[in-house]
Formats: sequence, C-alpha cells, structure tokens
Amino acid sequence: LYRQELNLTSPATPLPLLPEASWLQFHLGITRDGLYPRSSPAVTRLLRDLRELPTISADYSQDEKALLGACDCSQGE
Repeated sequence: LYRQELNLTSPATPLPLLPEASWLQFHLGITRDGLYPRSSPAVTRLLRDLRELPTISADYSQDEKALLGACDCSQGE
C-alpha cells in the first residue's frame, strides 16, 4: 500500500539516503535564482558519478506516468 500510494513502481527496496551523495548535494544547491552556483563543485562530482557509477533503476516522472495513463495522479495530498 505504501509503495502504491507514493506511485513507486520499482519492486526494489529503497536505498539509504547518503547526505554526501553528489545528486543530493547538487539538489540542495538549487536556488530560486538558478540551478547551481557557477563555482559549485557539486556539478563536476555529479557528472563524474553519472558517468562512472552504475544505474540501479530509472522511472518515468509523475507527468509522464499521467500522460501514459499509468497512474491516477489527479489525487492531491
């Protein structure tokens, strides 16, 4: 039920959140003025990790799922 309510389609167990993860550091650097500061080393680390680390899973966004009819995304929280 939990996975269904969150529209999680991967049967895999969620991975632990690592605060030092490059994608998280990149995300935390996003501001309303831009995606990242020009001087941010997070971009370099993120691109390196995307190139070198294995992809565990990928999924459609909520918008893509709604367009494909794969979820009922009309219910708000």
